[in-house]
Amino acid sequence: MVYTKRGETCSVEGCDRAVWARTYCGKHYRAWHAHGDPTYRVIVPLDVRIWEKIEKTDDCWLWTGALSSGYGVVGYEGRHLRVHRVVYELLVGPIPEGLTLDHLCRVRSCCRPEHLEPVTATVNKERGESPAAKNARKTHCNKGHEYTEANTMLDAKGKRRCRRCNLDRYYALKEKAAAEG
Repeated sequence: MVYTKRGETCSVEGCDRAVWARTYCGKHYRAWHAHGDPTYRVIVPLDVRIWEKIEKTDDCWLWTGALSSGYGVVGYEGRHLRVHRVVYELLVGPIPEGLTLDHLCRVRSCCRPEHLEPVTATVNKERGESPAAKNARKTHCNKGHEYTEANTMLDAKGKRRCRRCNLDRYYALKEKAAAEG
């Protein structure tokens, strides 16, 4: 392997990356090493690449390729795209501005358009199964008091609290302090 001086750029026309070996950057060196041509590049259309990695079951269309946090991802033009968004835009149309796709089936690797609904981020979070979403759906505190506007407050961390339970805790601490002396 021939190493070059620091600061030189790749000898491929239009490439301004630093030289890695044999006057080529890493990308062009690997293409030259594998195919004998530093500019060799197989370009497969995005939709063709996607359909090759979708397994259609009776219910969901499951992505069998790379996953990120359970969601299917595919590399395209130097970016990682979420597969469910790409499939939705290919088959249904653009996702409306300000909306996100909610998986109605709750399977993150699913990309079936019928299982995806454009909703606001707030609605998507409320429908989720995270602890925050579950707590947001609660209508009563652990002691059974209803969360109403009059009986609900936010603590210092912004969490919803029951006013009645907060008052009960206050009086219990006050009684304990008086008993201790």
